Amino acid sequence: MATKFALKPLFIVMPDGVTKTFWFDGNGKITVGNGTFVQPVANSFSLVQVEDCPFATKLCGSVCYVHRLEKAEAEVHSKYRYNSVTIREVLRDHTYAGTVREMFASYIYAYARKGFRWHVSGDIFSLEYAEFIAAICKMTPGVMQWIYTRSFPYVEPLLNIENLAINLSADAENYAKALVLHERHGLRMCYMTVDGSLPPDLPAGSVIFPSHELRGRELPDPKQAPWWQTLAPQQKRMVCPPDFFGQSEHLRCGPCRKCLL
Repeated sequence: MATKFALKPLFIVMPDGVTKTFWFDGNGKITVGNGTFVQPVANSFSLVQVEDCPFATKLCGSVCYVHRLEKAEAEVHSKYRYNSVTIREVLRDHTYAGTVREMFASYIYAYARKGFRWHVSGDIFSLEYAEFIAAICKMTPGVMQWIYTRSFPYVEPLLNIENLAINLSADAENYAKALVLHERHGLRMCYMTVDGSLPPDLPAGSVIFPSHELRGRELPDPKQAPWWQTLAPQQKRMVCPPDFFGQSEHLRCGPCRKCLL
């Protein structure tokens, strides 16, 4: 079944009367408990891939799943670009930023109480944006939130927020830097493998995201996939179930909580 997407606008009137529009998105995989696999709820805020990922590696930029989404879901992707421009405009104005923080928090409470993801596409592009995200998490303490990031220099404002799970997005090109942050702050490692190789010291509790050619979705039994057969039992437990086995009501973020706790 094709992944279903959701879009919802948020119109915000600023104190000077100017209206700014933001778009929230969601899909069947990440809707958690706010909707269902076939009827997802917009419970994420996204930007543009690569351009809004200042610390993207060459590897992740070349295989980013959002490249396919840009072609298959042009309307959704156009909203990512709209958000990219608008959030920068807002962050340049202290009053605007305060108003938007409050309205984002209200939206999350209204539509995403079961969980909110920062960025299906894009990443933390500045320290000011990291502080913006941190403030909203603190304003919505009862809502579980999660983020995947390669913007390691901007992580500090997000540390020690009880309702935010920080996942370090890593691959062979930035693994050493991610490992330093993991060892320093205990942050979860989310490792993308394209060729099937894995670091020998991948920490316990990490999550493995295999590229499409390694997955077993098209096989009668996905566990027959050659790459799966090479994994040790501990590594198999790390693999993202929705990515490897295919997505459904039971195979999605929410029922799977590897990245959420």
